[in-house]
Amino acid sequence: MAHPPILLFDFDGCVITQKSLEYAALVHLKKNFYSWRNTESLRLIDIARLFEESDSKNKIKAIINVYRVFKNYIPSRWKRVLFFIRFRRMYPKYEKYETLKPKLREILIDLQRNGVKFGIVSNTSGERLAIFRNRLNLDEFFSVYVSRDDTPARKPHGHPIIIALQQLKKELGTPIEKNNVYLIGDLPTDIECAHNAGVKSIALLSGHGTKLSLEKANPTIILRDIEDILEIDPFKKIIIRENITHR
Repeated sequence: MAHPPILLFDFDGCVITQKSLEYAALVHLKKNFYSWRNTESLRLIDIARLFEESDSKNKIKAIINVYRVFKNYIPSRWKRVLFFIRFRRMYPKYEKYETLKPKLREILIDLQRNGVKFGIVSNTSGERLAIFRNRLNLDEFFSVYVSRDDTPARKPHGHPIIIALQQLKKELGTPIEKNNVYLIGDLPTDIECAHNAGVKSIALLSGHGTKLSLEKANPTIILRDIEDILEIDPFKKIIIRENITHR
C-alpha cells in the first residue's frame, strides 16, 4: 500500500523564525571594532547563515571554518575568531523569542489531518533542536528529527534525508517511494541535499536564501511563502478531497 506524502522541513527559516540570529548579526555588524568590509549586499540573515554554516560541535573545526568563511568580511584573523566566540555566546540568549513561522501551525494541522507525515532535517545541533522540540511542542506534528549530530555528513549531502526516510520506513511499515517525498528548504544546500537523496525539493523564498541562488539550484517547486504549499500537488488534491468528503 502506498504511503501518504512525506514532507521534510529544514529547521531554521522554514519551521522557526530567525529573530535571535538576525539580532545578533545586527549588533555585531554595527561594531566598528571588526572593520567590516564587502557587506553592502549582505542581509542580516546572510551573516547569520554564514555563522551557522561555520559552526560545529567541534570548537576547533568551527573556529577554522569561521576563519575561512569570514575572511572577505573581517580582515583581522584574530578578530574573526573573537567575532565567532562572541556571536556564539550571544544569540542563544534571544532564542526564547523564536516562534513557529507565521501560519505554519495551521498548515501542519490541515495536512496532518489528511495523513501527511512530517520530519525535520537540519544542520543545527541535536541539543538545540531538542530544546525547540520541547518548547514548541514539535512532537505534535513531527515524528522524525535528524540533526548534524545524527549523520556523518551534513547537507548538501543526501545522507541526512536517507536517515530520516529509514526512520519513517520503520514508522510506516512500508517501503518509501521517493517520488512521494518532499524536502522544503530555504537554501541552495537544502535543494542540493534533496537532489542527492533522490527526493523532490521545494524552495522557500521567505527564508535565508535569495531568489536567484534558489532558482539556480533547480528545485522541483518554488514557493513565495509557506502557506502556498496548500496550492501545489499532492497537497492541494488531498485538501480538496477532504472538502468533498465532508460535504
